[in-house]
Amino acid sequence: MKALTYRYKLKAKSKSLDERTSPELVLAEISGAFANKVDGIIKYKKFQYSLEVSVLPKYFGIVREKRGAFNFVYDPATVKANEKYNKLFRNKITDFESNIETAATHFKNQEPSAEEVKNYLLSISGREKRKPEETFVILNFLNVHISHLENLIGSARKDEVKDTTINSYRNLIPIIKRYQEAKKIKLTFEKLNEELYREIWEVVNDIRTGKIKIDSYQQKEKKAFATNTLKAYQTYFIQLCKVAKKQGIKIPLDLTDTNLINVAEKNKSEKTEAFLKENDILKIIEYVPTSKYLELAKKYILIASQTGMRLQSMQEAKGRTIQICNENTNIFYYIHTIQAKTGTECYTPLFSTALKIIKKNDDTFPDFSNIALTNLNNNIRKVLKSVEIENSHLFSTHNLRSSFVSNLSLLRLSEKVISYVTHPAKKSSSSSVHIYDRRDMLDKAKMFVEEVNWISKIKSSKLYTFN
Repeated sequence: MKALTYRYKLKAKSKSLDERTSPELVLAEISGAFANKVDGIIKYKKFQYSLEVSVLPKYFGIVREKRGAFNFVYDPATVKANEKYNKLFRNKITDFESNIETAATHFKNQEPSAEEVKNYLLSISGREKRKPEETFVILNFLNVHISHLENLIGSARKDEVKDTTINSYRNLIPIIKRYQEAKKIKLTFEKLNEELYREIWEVVNDIRTGKIKIDSYQQKEKKAFATNTLKAYQTYFIQLCKVAKKQGIKIPLDLTDTNLINVAEKNKSEKTEAFLKENDILKIIEYVPTSKYLELAKKYILIASQTGMRLQSMQEAKGRTIQICNENTNIFYYIHTIQAKTGTECYTPLFSTALKIIKKNDDTFPDFSNIALTNLNNNIRKVLKSVEIENSHLFSTHNLRSSFVSNLSLLRLSEKVISYVTHPAKKSSSSSVHIYDRRDMLDKAKMFVEEVNWISKIKSSKLYTFN
């Protein structure tokens, strides 16, 4: 490579010399044998390299005319005469010229391009790694992540998740939007430290309780989020941050800190303790709905309280055909249920009331997927209020699963047998026998039916019967 040549120049802020009274950036224009052949014509390139220092033009050089234009031209004597103003500039020159010599040695006996020389200079000066900080808005990333998960549905990939999991991410959208509206900022990962993280939950709680008012949230003041509700929001928020971090996004928050997520509490409030007794459910059987949503809520109450199924299991079972076990001592109908929450499945025997509802639906499980959870809970409470159930306002879909377990327990059905249809993956904590248990789902369904039939001879039930 031929010798590198360079000259210093200023990045002028004005064409008028009289107006150039503030510091200007110093550039080095570097040239050499950087040949570039285009259409058979050889052209020589040069490039500019910033010294990352600014000086006043009058301390940089002298005014000279070139091609009818006047400009400040670098003059070592002028720089030296104004040394007290140019200490940093002189240091930058020393560093630059040392790097030029290093580059010349590095490319000896080579024919590098102008771009290669420039990149090498940036590298040895430690400047190639300086990239502008990118800003990632959390809400934008969340929406993209949700779309990604939605596209995976039905793909059979390992990272495919259930729609219920995607809903947990969707639930974060209003949380983030409310915080941003209250604080008049956009949440970004780069600024997410522990102080900001804690503030998010405080602010959204204050919005919920009415301490902070925003235009988009005009609902009646409510109690602060329950500990377990907040825990659910925080769990998926932290999970989102972990996804972002895997993609190389910088997040100051220590995502390994277990204290970032609220500890779940065993909530013994009236709301979680409420369940429908057998006589309450018998009243609902006689109830006549006045709208399609009330009809759906009635069906939900009766099926859930007779199967112990979670909402997501009932939504997943839509359109599934019921099956029959027809053996000498075991004749009963059942439905194949899948528990997305625990990743398990079982055969759930159908008591008479639930069976009648499904048979009227062409022997297929009803569709509970086209109603929002809030709407479903509201209509469940309306049905309960109509038949004068005490504390009807406390009930939600979860209480109906509790009703199934509680009523069978009152009939003296063993917890172990009840768990065959409510917690099929539940293992005994006092024995290792479960390791060798090879009973299939139908065997366990038969055992459930047999115990119910045996118990009914001792303590009869009008509701929990297979007749």
